[in-house]
Amino acid sequence: MLADYRHHLISSHDTMLECVSLGIREVARYPNERKGAPPVALASISSIHWSDGGALDMPRIAAALKKQGAALLVDATHDAGVRKIDVKALDPDFLIFPTYKWVLGPYGRAFMYVAKRRHGGVPLEQTAAARKAVSAEDTIYFRDTSYRDDARRYDMGERDHFISLEMASIGMEMMAGWGSEAVVERLAMLTGKLADGLGNLGVRLIDAKLRAPHILCVSFPNGMAADLPKKLAAENVHAAPRLGRLRISPHVYNDEQDVERFVEVFRKAAFQ
Repeated sequence: MLADYRHHLISSHDTMLECVSLGIREVARYPNERKGAPPVALASISSIHWSDGGALDMPRIAAALKKQGAALLVDATHDAGVRKIDVKALDPDFLIFPTYKWVLGPYGRAFMYVAKRRHGGVPLEQTAAARKAVSAEDTIYFRDTSYRDDARRYDMGERDHFISLEMASIGMEMMAGWGSEAVVERLAMLTGKLADGLGNLGVRLIDAKLRAPHILCVSFPNGMAADLPKKLAAENVHAAPRLGRLRISPHVYNDEQDVERFVEVFRKAAFQ
């Protein structure tokens, strides 16, 4: 699923925010099948869904939105750091990701790519750093209050937090140094072993062709037991309950022994 929220609309003057629940195969068709509805202005989409690891066909979606003249914001929270992202080829208007997920960084730090055609926007935060020449070190404080000409106009307030910037930098450099292909190969192997171990236990798993290589989501025919995550945690095995499913997200610090132990503990916790 792209979104598990109910369909709802929020209107303000001539702007309407529309949130919908769509299956993976429906997303690319959606901009063309809204008969009678206002045109899409911007679509905000997770390239990999946070609850089940479903991987969307972003080039196809981007092309459909571009055909309608709509902007695209890609939430790459569960993508950046693992799969290769080519913003030149995809050409999103915006792409965002935090560092605490897959690039081994800290909480409270995130990055945003902004296409050059969007460098003229008005920032959400009105900061001195977003202006061309507003500085306490200068003799004249408000020397030039116009916005910077590049994406730095959108920087967050108090961006120069040196500790978290250094942490984020080291994490991203490590992931980039290993390379996307090596990381994908390693994590796909781990989730593949998890799928092999869990697949014959009566649970449902998303087909490998439809999910990201580094996330495996377990669904239960009769629903997940509410205490399952706690039972696993009691054995020092950790997975995230997400919308009635169990999300398993191994990273580069996990190994084959972790997978074997997860399957062993899961079998006991879920069915005994």
